[in-house]
Amino acid sequence: MEVFLLGAGRPAQGHKPAALRTIALNTKAMDWQLHSFKSIVNINNISFLGGYHVEEVIKNYSYLKYQVIPDWEQQSVLHTLLRAQFSGDSILTAYSDTLFRKETIEELVKIDADVVYAVDSCWKERYESRSVEDIKSAETMLHEDIKVEFTGLIHFSAAVAKKLTNVTEGEIGRTLIDLIHYLEKQGFSTSAFDVAGHWAEFNSPRDIAHFILGTKSETLARLEPLVKLSHIGSQVSFTSLNWYNNQVHVLNEIRQEFADKRLVVRSSSKGEDNWYSSNAGGFESILNVDGSKEYIVAEAIEEVINSFGKEKASDDQILVQEFLSEVRCAGVVFTCDLETGAPYYRFNFDDKTQSTESVTAGTHCDLRTVILSRSTPEKLIDVAPELQPVLTAIQELEQLLGFDKLDIEFAIAKTGLVHIFQVRPITVNHDSYAIEEDKVINQLNNATSQFSKQQQPTPFIYGKKNIFANMPDWNPAEIIGTRPKPLAFSLYRHLITNDVWAKQRAEFGYREVSPAPLLGSLCGQPYIDCRASINSFIPASLNEDCARRLADAYLSILADNPQFHDKIEFDVLFTVWTPNFLSAAEKRLIPYGVLKADVANLEVALKDITCNALTRLKNDIASVDTLNRRRVQLIDCQLPAIDKAVALLDDCKRFGTLAFSHAARAGFVATSLLKAFVDNNILSDERRLEFLRSFDTVAGDFTKDKLLHTNGEIELSQLIDKYGHLRPGTYDITTQAYWEDPDRYLISASDDTSPHETNFIFTSTELSGIEDTLAQLGSTVTPKQLVNYLVESTQAREFVKFEFTRNLSKALDYCIEQGKHSGLSRGDLAFLEYNDLKNWKLNVASISELKTLIAIRKKQYAITSAIELPQFIQHEVDLTCFERLSSQPNFVSALKVVGTIQCLDNQQEQELQGKIVLIPQADPGYDWLFGHDIAGLITQYGGANSHMAIRAAEIGLPAAIGVGEKLYEEVSLMHQIELDCGNQLIREIS
Repeated sequence: MEVFLLGAGRPAQGHKPAALRTIALNTKAMDWQLHSFKSIVNINNISFLGGYHVEEVIKNYSYLKYQVIPDWEQQSVLHTLLRAQFSGDSILTAYSDTLFRKETIEELVKIDADVVYAVDSCWKERYESRSVEDIKSAETMLHEDIKVEFTGLIHFSAAVAKKLTNVTEGEIGRTLIDLIHYLEKQGFSTSAFDVAGHWAEFNSPRDIAHFILGTKSETLARLEPLVKLSHIGSQVSFTSLNWYNNQVHVLNEIRQEFADKRLVVRSSSKGEDNWYSSNAGGFESILNVDGSKEYIVAEAIEEVINSFGKEKASDDQILVQEFLSEVRCAGVVFTCDLETGAPYYRFNFDDKTQSTESVTAGTHCDLRTVILSRSTPEKLIDVAPELQPVLTAIQELEQLLGFDKLDIEFAIAKTGLVHIFQVRPITVNHDSYAIEEDKVINQLNNATSQFSKQQQPTPFIYGKKNIFANMPDWNPAEIIGTRPKPLAFSLYRHLITNDVWAKQRAEFGYREVSPAPLLGSLCGQPYIDCRASINSFIPASLNEDCARRLADAYLSILADNPQFHDKIEFDVLFTVWTPNFLSAAEKRLIPYGVLKADVANLEVALKDITCNALTRLKNDIASVDTLNRRRVQLIDCQLPAIDKAVALLDDCKRFGTLAFSHAARAGFVATSLLKAFVDNNILSDERRLEFLRSFDTVAGDFTKDKLLHTNGEIELSQLIDKYGHLRPGTYDITTQAYWEDPDRYLISASDDTSPHETNFIFTSTELSGIEDTLAQLGSTVTPKQLVNYLVESTQAREFVKFEFTRNLSKALDYCIEQGKHSGLSRGDLAFLEYNDLKNWKLNVASISELKTLIAIRKKQYAITSAIELPQFIQHEVDLTCFERLSSQPNFVSALKVVGTIQCLDNQQEQELQGKIVLIPQADPGYDWLFGHDIAGLITQYGGANSHMAIRAAEIGLPAAIGVGEKLYEEVSLMHQIELDCGNQLIREIS
């Protein structure tokens, strides 16, 4: 017998031939096929008929026979088969993108007929959630007056093989079905063999998963006798039909298996485990059922059956096992990234409550999440050694199943034994990502090398080690996101973090650290060089030895307290003087090797910097007037759009972002002093807030102006002129400016329309306290002048940003305009960099060259999007295995959505279409939300592997799961937000 695999055509998705698609554990589609065929034919008698990238197939499977079909693109699958060189033996042929069990093939070839072809009568059931397009494209035929799907698997007798050497397409048609009908008319005997769903197509990961695994109970039953490194409990499973036909028998079976033990009664419904959708949490599981009382067991079974929500007497299964009561921890592990399919293990577990369902229910806020690269499984022992037996157990399951996209529920008993409760495939379709594991590994290796190299300091920067994080200092994770596109990333570096940041601090009185950049990249993701940041806040007047001790101490404090990474200026560094400085600095710094004399010198230096800060603001931001004047001239001139864009960006840096850096520093000084007034009982916190509400900022003006427009007092054109340049993603060319959609961004008034208290007056006692503070500082500024500074610096921070972003936003508008003339969309432009814009302007780079760069960077960005990195990196191991900080939300999907907030503190249904819905917990009880066409979902509690996270991923809904109490409260007070999951951002836009 000869086997011919038909693989000439181009696959529907992906860039590789279907035969080379990776299925699991580095095994390819071809590996699976060869395994099935080797039981009936010698490997030397298997031929591959190829066209599309056939050279790659030959490279991977050189031991097979090959025939290249030169004109494959214009020809049919029948043409491919008829080009084969038949020897006269019987023939078995199959499409190269299908998979059959070897038992199926063995049965098929035993049938006595000239032509035996495999069909599937269960094709609609097997594809229960198949798309309309997929159903239309299915290759169907009639068998016994019933429409069935033709699978492409055919066995031809030797007589037919001889006939095939002398026929042409013109006599037959274009398909294998045409060939079957032709041979039937020629007098050959034919027979259909019904595989009844037992096959798979490689164009659907869910189909492959279904082929490998069954329902919950079927899978556990198959695995129970095989696992050696974990425990799968004995089970009694039955259908609801069995239950209603013979309840006594079912209860007897349960009693015989478990005696009087505590039980768990769980659903194993086809609606839950059909592998096209997890329907996570859609059906009941009843825990801790008293197995000694049959009526209680019966009630639990009835409750589970009722949750199926359809005809009770059906073939949906119920699963009964012994309840595990005492556990060290319990949780869920995904064996790939849920959103992209990237090669990571993600453990989400609860080691505090002893609950076996807290993770899937999403009802707790103290869950732990550990991310582990599949390329370095040995690193888990360094981060979460308690999970090592779980990893060993799931690796065994992967080997047994030959599949590595699994969702596994587990628990570790008090004895240390790992219990497996559920094994099912991840049903999220990852086809659009096409992540190649070797490229992810290469990126991680490069990042590890880069991290290691940057541990050595430059001659001008002190510190024995370095730390990278994405929220300190100029907090890139908040401003441009964790995975910014190249243009946004490069603009942020060019305008601020390459040199402007360091220039501002040197001018302000801190150390000169140039030419060190503040912001770097690891795997395409932005990270602050914490050592450079820390050095830039050490006063320039301190001697080198003191500066060195301070740098090492600050770095050590940060290393010991990663939770401070987003507030290092408050909890790690001392960058301005406040009245309680001396006691606070000695308490924080002396345990880390800083001398008392160093603290005294630091106080003198910080007093000098703080005194100067109170009098320099006006000069520091004076360049904004030049920025505004030149912007008008640039907009009015006749230069090409790309020339205007580059010029506006150049001005933005020269006259805008340096001024903004100074204004931001002044704002921090003001915030620190106000906080110190509260800490020293000069002001109450209520009075501090009253003071801040007593004057307007840009944000306050915006709210007032929107209300004036609503009341008909100002025109929309005035709002657009003043605020139209704003955009939710300041540096992101793909986000709309407000002028592009004024109905969304400018017309709706905020809920906060209460007038400011403009008559705030400090009491004599408060002014006395402020005067004492100024005396301690050694400043000649009066209390009244200080109050003016507090107001002006707070306003300036927003005002200067408001003005410099006019240049930035207009530059992006001009880039879009130029792109339209050159065939480049906004999405394309996002993959250019600032230097590309300059080269475009200078005609150094052609449009063709830019398009090539864009295509390359899009592929690189796909890898960036797939790589998981922590917020805080201080060891090499952190790049491939880390525990997420508890304050970090779990973002689902890589999508971005803008919408109005709708809080649901109960399950009362409201008008939710198009809303971003907030719910307190990721409880499956909120599953009804997904039927209301909501735009996004945010939960206060819940983990990365909760049922709601899985459901959101399955349907492609942008979600942030488990944002924590503080952020949840902040978001609930917002009116309209942007939820940008790809960049892990939640921000208010109006």
